[in-house]
Amino acid sequence: MIESIPLHWSFDYNQGAQKPDYARELIELLHLYKDSSDSRNVNTVNGQHRRHVYQILPNYWHGYQRRNNQNESISIGEVVVERRQENGDLWKYNVRYINNTNGENLRYRFSCRDEIYRPLHENWNVEVHNSCTDIYSKLSWDGYLTSIPEIQLRINNTDITAGKIDNSLPITCNWALFDVFPALVESNKEKVDSVDIAILDDLEQLRPKCRIGYLDTIESPISLVGYFLYGTGSLPSYWWIDTYGNTVIFSSVFETLVLKEKMG
Repeated sequence: MIESIPLHWSFDYNQGAQKPDYARELIELLHLYKDSSDSRNVNTVNGQHRRHVYQILPNYWHGYQRRNNQNESISIGEVVVERRQENGDLWKYNVRYINNTNGENLRYRFSCRDEIYRPLHENWNVEVHNSCTDIYSKLSWDGYLTSIPEIQLRINNTDITAGKIDNSLPITCNWALFDVFPALVESNKEKVDSVDIAILDDLEQLRPKCRIGYLDTIESPISLVGYFLYGTGSLPSYWWIDTYGNTVIFSSVFETLVLKEKMG
């Protein structure tokens, strides 16, 4: 029974008697995904195009709770991570984050080199929309890496230096980590010592001193290998990879993403 399946501490935000039930919904999503993968009923395309859709579950439901919703889904939105491989050595990402409770609608466009740690390449763009109707309802910015190297952002025709990068560390975006951890598994480096890395959170905030590494392996609710991301100024997060090489769970302090659909 679903009630008897314990959750790993890294994504166990079940509040006991809360309705809707966090644990039940998370486990049902995992089983639906696993069943579709095992039966090969998952949409597929060629290896140059991948699309993963995640359900957003709030870790603290009371912050989102609305009246008369005791029987509703706990989901507050979805994330779509889509990427295409170009020229054999680059991945072009198009990521959508949609939060139905606060009206956030974000799009991230960026490129990464086809390497284990998915280092950022060339320029990127971010578009932010919310449910307001005034002049503050939209915002966009562009960014790029200089030769120094440092991160430059252009917001409202103003150039801003977001930080300098240590040349000895790979720098990637948090949204590319959905492919970094599966790449570690594929390269048989899943249980090596932790690795230092720089993260550009949401293509805006530089976290120059981060570390990723192996966390744990679990067999329930499904078979998964877990990793951690810790860093100065960064919230801890945990990433769980299935036997097919997909990031199935991403959990941070405020929300947990669960894979519900994949293509490629």
